[in-house]
Amino acid sequence: MTVAESFRDKTFVVADPDARIREAGDLAALTTATVPKGARVRIAEVRVLETGNKSSIVFGRAVSEDGATEFGWTSTRNLDGKFVNETLWAVPPENGAGRFGPNAAWSKGAYLGQVELVAIVDAKLEIERLALNTIEPYVALVAAGAADGVLVAINSGFRSYPEQKLLWEGFSKGIPGVNRAAKPGGSNHQNGIAFDIAVPGGDGNPTYEWLKKHATGFGFVRTVSKEPWHWEYDPPRAEAAKRGGTFRTPGVNP
Repeated sequence: MTVAESFRDKTFVVADPDARIREAGDLAALTTATVPKGARVRIAEVRVLETGNKSSIVFGRAVSEDGATEFGWTSTRNLDGKFVNETLWAVPPENGAGRFGPNAAWSKGAYLGQVELVAIVDAKLEIERLALNTIEPYVALVAAGAADGVLVAINSGFRSYPEQKLLWEGFSKGIPGVNRAAKPGGSNHQNGIAFDIAVPGGDGNPTYEWLKKHATGFGFVRTVSKEPWHWEYDPPRAEAAKRGGTFRTPGVNP
């Protein structure tokens, strides 16, 4: 297993009674064959079918747990857990990419350089990217939550300059469904330390309540007022918050 292919050494259970096999040459095309519900499978490789507006479907080539049977390509949404939090591939900087490229990191309006990213399946079953150096602490946070029966999953991770610009413009124009967003170049989502974690409703949400108690121990801390979903991987500030008996940085309100 590599950090960019977390599914390699895992066994998955087929949860859908109609886990249809897709045509290898055209993943949009269904066959009449299925993978039996309850089958324990491994995923030999993955492909992504883009469906528009950032939405996508991750398909896996399923084989039996012992490798003896080749089932074929099927949606990972048919699997228990639906591939949430599985890392898919590395996203290295492109040759010659500049300050507005997909791997360009920014902080406080300044261009920092290019960062290594990893593609990951988020809570909405869309593809996000995380900075490579945050994958291990995030995976540790996810595993600790799972051990306590809590699902920790992101809605947003690293953002390129154009992506942040699009959000900023949507927020500025008051487009429905667009949350408050920093100006492009000024969001910590652009330097790789910010994570929007799925905690619908904030207080009272099981994941949020768990994060309040445990996130600082993994280096994560809340840094933005009125955004219970926004956490940052910042071990020094997380440790300071933990020592102070809180999970937020100074001045951050509920």
